[in-house]
Amino acid sequence: MADETNNVTTEEEVTPETPEATTATETPEAEESALQQTVTVKDSGPACKELTIEVSEESIANRIEESYDQLATDATIPGFRRGYAPRKLIERRFGSSVKDDVRARLISESYSKAIEDEGLDVIGEPDVKNFDEIELPETGTLKYVVEVEVSPAVDVPAFDTFEVEEEAFEVTDEDVAKEIDSMADRYGDMASIGDGEVQEKDFVQAHVNIYAGKDAGDDAEEIGHHHGVYILVNGEKADYKGHVAGIVVEELGKKLAGKKVTDEVRVSMTGPESHEDEKIKGQDITIVIKIEDIQRVKPVDMDKLTTMLGVESEDDLKTRIKEDLQQRREREQQSKKHDQLREQLLEKIDFELPEKIAGRQIARNLQNQAMQFAYQGMKEDEIEAKLADIRSENEEQARKDLRLFFILDRIAKDNEIEVTPEEINGRIYMMAMMRQTRPEKLRQQMQQSGEIESLYMNIREQKTLDKILEGAKVKTK
Repeated sequence: MADETNNVTTEEEVTPETPEATTATETPEAEESALQQTVTVKDSGPACKELTIEVSEESIANRIEESYDQLATDATIPGFRRGYAPRKLIERRFGSSVKDDVRARLISESYSKAIEDEGLDVIGEPDVKNFDEIELPETGTLKYVVEVEVSPAVDVPAFDTFEVEEEAFEVTDEDVAKEIDSMADRYGDMASIGDGEVQEKDFVQAHVNIYAGKDAGDDAEEIGHHHGVYILVNGEKADYKGHVAGIVVEELGKKLAGKKVTDEVRVSMTGPESHEDEKIKGQDITIVIKIEDIQRVKPVDMDKLTTMLGVESEDDLKTRIKEDLQQRREREQQSKKHDQLREQLLEKIDFELPEKIAGRQIARNLQNQAMQFAYQGMKEDEIEAKLADIRSENEEQARKDLRLFFILDRIAKDNEIEVTPEEINGRIYMMAMMRQTRPEKLRQQMQQSGEIESLYMNIREQKTLDKILEGAKVKTK
């Protein structure tokens, strides 16, 4: 579609290819039901089109006639057998509802036909201007205006103009030992430490209150309260960050370290800009954490760990872990190359965005990121902490993500990249193994939460980036 205004008449004639195609029953019906309309398209903003649609008087008359014919057959009117009521009586009784139904039907049909005929890749819902004021005319045409957001035009440079670096790596015995320690913790038992002090990796069970205002007291306005909240105490590796009720708290690990049951920690901060509660979003708040219990993991011993994982010996376990780590590092390597490509795509390709869909994109990004983190082997509490960080990103980042989506979507369509059911099932199986759950259970959970579509898009994005890598220049450092 060019930028200039286009006037397109979509009225068509039925021209049979053979004499046998023209039967007394087929052609008149096809001609009578064919929707005749004219469509004018013009730009109305970044990646936004305004359509003026005008449905012919003949098409209106045909749809009204079809509705009355159907009523004459189906309507039940006292004093008359079904199908034998006089037409004028039917018109008096149902005239108003027929006009409303025909109006709605014509708008729906004409809009769908206009989008298909114009080849518009519409995103989001159409905005029919002054919808409630549109009336079916007694004579003349039905004319209305609709505004739609469309996928923006994206010009993609040749793949060989992209250049990425990859790092050589080796899985060491030390890496294997660290992973075994981590698994021993993962399969260990949680136990309360009683009067002991909070340490890194502990889980603090707490009652959490959120008050409005900076350094607020307990008499301030209470925004929220949460019972039985579990807080992972992170250390230096995670920059001591923690998340409480979906809110990232800087240096929370330091604030909790050394505390005991019944102790209280008060945090004064500014709520994240992306929080759904307007009283928290970008506002001064005070979070009060009252420690109710401290739980620590007791790692399982090697004999129990090998038995739980179904391996015969410690050497077998080390071999399997080394293979798993090798595959994980390869995925991480590929993910880093993907990240480099994403940056270059944003640098090389510029276009204007639709204005109304950033909010929808943020929600979709969160699901997408969750899929990516799970694929990389992160544990659920780590994923939740990462997502809490992402919720704090500003609008500019959301717009970058949105631009990237349209770029990759264009490349995927140009290269006919699709995702098969087998690929989705394979990814679910891999994620289930990492989460130590059954694949069928994970699939059911993802279907209920609507994550299957996000998984589809995540796999499609990775395949698209892999396609670019096939043509890109790759250097090892």
